[in-house]
Amino acid sequence: MNKIKVSAVSYTNTKPFVYGLTHSEISKRIDLSLDIPSICASKLINNQVDIGLVPVAALLQISDYQIISDYCIGASGAVNSVFIFSNTPIEKVKVLHLDSQSRTSNNLAKVLLKNYWELNPAFIDQEKDYLAEMQAFVEIGDRTFGKHDQYPYVYDLAEIWQKQ
Repeated sequence: MNKIKVSAVSYTNTKPFVYGLTHSEISKRIDLSLDIPSICASKLINNQVDIGLVPVAALLQISDYQIISDYCIGASGAVNSVFIFSNTPIEKVKVLHLDSQSRTSNNLAKVLLKNYWELNPAFIDQEKDYLAEMQAFVEIGDRTFGKHDQYPYVYDLAEIWQKQ
């Protein structure tokens, strides 16, 4: 019997899900890969896996998707792992560096910049931790842990979304 190919996000917030998969009888029937969110989405979109833990926005690129659970990773306030970091107040940002590990968070940042802050910075697909003046960057996941105190301007995108 062929194993079911599953791609799940490798971040801390999926640990309970991954634990459940790897410590149950289903583990014998699946081939599990742990990936960054953008790779999970790409694998499902390109039919490289049968099941993927993917952002809902990725479903727009899959013609025959099926949601197989009532559960999700979501937020109803600050999530403390999806941020825009900056040395400059958001109102002065002219360039936003996008996170290669995410599609949804990059798009959320673009929506918030346009509709919440009413800004139109340039978007660059190059990640940076060191920022020039009037620049900011999107970063998600475990890499954000402990970074909150490293930048004077930190915007939790889930928290801002709730304010909109």
